[in-house]
Amino acid sequence: MPVILPSEQDADVPHLLLDKLSPTIGWQYRPQARGGPAFLIIHRSPLGGLQVGQSFPLTEDGWASAWQSLIRQNPAAAPQLLAALTAREPELARLRAREANSRYLRELNARTLVILKEVAYLGGYIPGAAIRAGARYDVRFVENRFLIFPSHQAEVLAEVPYSEVEDVEIGGPGLVKTGGGFVGGGFGVQGAAEGMAIASVLNALTRRTSIKTVVRIQGTSCELFLLHTKLTPAQLRIEMSRPLGVIRSARATDAAGGIQHEEPAKSVSPVEQLTKLADMLEKGLLTRDEFDLMKAKLFGSPPI
Repeated sequence: MPVILPSEQDADVPHLLLDKLSPTIGWQYRPQARGGPAFLIIHRSPLGGLQVGQSFPLTEDGWASAWQSLIRQNPAAAPQLLAALTAREPELARLRAREANSRYLRELNARTLVILKEVAYLGGYIPGAAIRAGARYDVRFVENRFLIFPSHQAEVLAEVPYSEVEDVEIGGPGLVKTGGGFVGGGFGVQGAAEGMAIASVLNALTRRTSIKTVVRIQGTSCELFLLHTKLTPAQLRIEMSRPLGVIRSARATDAAGGIQHEEPAKSVSPVEQLTKLADMLEKGLLTRDEFDLMKAKLFGSPPI
């Protein structure tokens, strides 16, 4: 059964798999009042019109029945129709890839805490990632990591677990005004007034306000500098409250786990301690009395 493209789901006219044949096979998304979506065996009249000979349900079984019926009527058409189906494969593969990407993005959206869209990568380093300075990316903060994608695409270029994030800084100049600067002038009162009016218009036309917020993410094996142009630093800090809280929690959990799993200090045997005391005595770091006292304490007996 062929995969039908969205552009081929027209209810008004049938779509033909191969127009040069008669009879040929096609499909039409007819309304239920006219029989519903169906595979069709279609004949072309001498005057070029289309005439539906048979219809079958738009299902796997319906396709098998329509194919068998067409081959019985026109056995020579099979190679051409199979070639037409094969020629559709690249477009169908692209369609399936787009559908898979759409499903993945829907699932990812459900897991996303915050997404920074079209941020510019200013520089830094992240091992093994195919990202370049000056290009724009989407950075998604999900439940346990952040991921970097090409803008509006589903290909993951890099990902870093929150447990490896050491610091996140949000700063930069924020609102930046450029342009303007025109000053009025002229001869006489009228000329000065006209010059000031013109300068005011020019300033209004050329003055621009933009947002420049820099996000720095420091990890155990990476450091990224990102330029965000949609929110000021204060606004972005509010927007990022949830992922920043999750990052702090992940770091705290990781630190607590490291303490809990820390190996206890190895105990030193009395023989090893006595050897160290003897070495200190030999080097003159201990007197004989001090050595005898510490040796007695070590073995639990009073000094002689």
